[in-house]
Amino acid sequence: MFPERAKYLKEMELGGILFCSLYSILAGFLYELSGKGLIGVLFGSVNSSPWECIKPILLSYLLWGILEALSLQPSLHRLTAAKTFSLYILAAVLIFGSLILRSFGLETDCAAFKAMCLFSLSLSAAVSLMVFYSSVDLSRFFAPCVFLLFLFLACYFSLTPFPLKNILFTDCKTGLYGLIPDYFDLGDCYLR
Repeated sequence: MFPERAKYLKEMELGGILFCSLYSILAGFLYELSGKGLIGVLFGSVNSSPWECIKPILLSYLLWGILEALSLQPSLHRLTAAKTFSLYILAAVLIFGSLILRSFGLETDCAAFKAMCLFSLSLSAAVSLMVFYSSVDLSRFFAPCVFLLFLFLACYFSLTPFPLKNILFTDCKTGLYGLIPDYFDLGDCYLR
């Protein structure tokens, strides 16, 4: 790869960290701004569970990877493998880190959670660069990576309306899973 293109890829990865951070802030308000509509459910956070706070980061990372592929036009097979691998690393680190923070009683709106998200994004960007520049022939992993991306999207779009009943999907404030019903008394939760 040409040196100027390598520098551009590093700059794109740094831009991706910034984009994902800004999108995750916006996504926290998107559900309310959309009037609790479908756009807010799919692309925002519907409650303060670890999954709902992680979900926008994962989606924005995937969208930024698509933007990288369109703007850089490197070997599509190589970049797809690198970004898919780093996306799953990001998901694993975010899930594991949020579960550790929950075990210490920290909620998703604390500074430690935000720092863990920023660390996870930086780690996945570094992993993406390392995998992309590795000497391994990544083009042979293109088909499995496309399958893994479709699997990721299926999980992404189905786990908000149909959340699993575990700590990862439990809202920190209400103890409910997924979409909070309109008739639910949030005042009761805040008074406890």
